[in-house]
Amino acid sequence: MAALREVLRVCVLVTLATLLASYAGRWPGLDEYVPVAVGALFLWTAVHMSQRQPEGVRRYGLALGGLLEPPERPPAGLFASARDLAHALVRAAPSGARELGIALLLAAVIFPPFALGFWGWHAPSRPFALALPPELGSYLSTQLLVVALPEEALFRGYIQSRLSDGLGGTRRVLGAQLSLPAWLWQAGLFALLHFAVEPYPARLAVFFPALAFGWLRALRGGIGAAAAFHALCNLLSDVLARSWL
Repeated sequence: MAALREVLRVCVLVTLATLLASYAGRWPGLDEYVPVAVGALFLWTAVHMSQRQPEGVRRYGLALGGLLEPPERPPAGLFASARDLAHALVRAAPSGARELGIALLLAAVIFPPFALGFWGWHAPSRPFALALPPELGSYLSTQLLVVALPEEALFRGYIQSRLSDGLGGTRRVLGAQLSLPAWLWQAGLFALLHFAVEPYPARLAVFFPALAFGWLRALRGGIGAAAAFHALCNLLSDVLARSWL
């Protein structure tokens, strides 16, 4: 149970820090920085905690094609750092394209029934009229880099992997080898954090997409496809709300 105790301590501290950041965002001029600060906290926590374990970020699904792996030798100077980053981006590109393709394929399967369920649940009073978020490119970048990637790194990368080590109970679920207790715990903790930040019962519904994200992380061995699918899910929810409600 040491893994569970460790994860719960991390979740409590991260939740408290997130709440403090949310309250700080009420001050004029600070609200736009809160998502970036929280995303950075999630990503740093995931990488820091995973590096405490054998094989570090790679076994915890956080390598992202080498982008988040520590370099074999520290870069000497600013230009060396920029060169190493450029090389890492080039190395990660094929892997990123594959993971995006997997996310799009899963979206093609899940999104149509989800849209029908959205319509049945909300019973919109007006016909569907497609409305995209303004500045779509900026919106997608924010959803992927500021929201989805940090959340996947923390909950599906560090938390699900750490709990899998400690809780066991591995089963095959639709082709993915999953620790069922870890899978359920990460989804529950993900939902509770969202509820703590916005205490409305509807926020607990993120438990269900968290199961899909966790399954995808186990299937692919990393968080790349899960992060891309997470961002696409946020986009879909936004578009359906704008277009129907």
